[in-house]
Amino acid sequence: GFIALSGVAVLNGLVMVSFIRALRHQGLDLDAAITQGALTRLRPVLTTALVASLGFVPMALNTGIGSEVQRPLATVVI
Repeated sequence: GFIALSGVAVLNGLVMVSFIRALRHQGLDLDAAITQGALTRLRPVLTTALVASLGFVPMALNTGIGSEVQRPLATVVI
């Protein structure tokens, strides 16, 4: 669970940093690049985190065979 969660966090950070670096290469100063990058990439980052969390809801609510293994994984990610 923690591995999947850290993977999403690293991916979101990578999206932000790469976009801010692209803005810096376009000539924006650091403060402006960080502000514009955070505002522009906020929705994609939140969408990625939300999809990752909502994708594990069926696993968290599962009561069938194997749910004793899946439920803790889903709980950590949600």
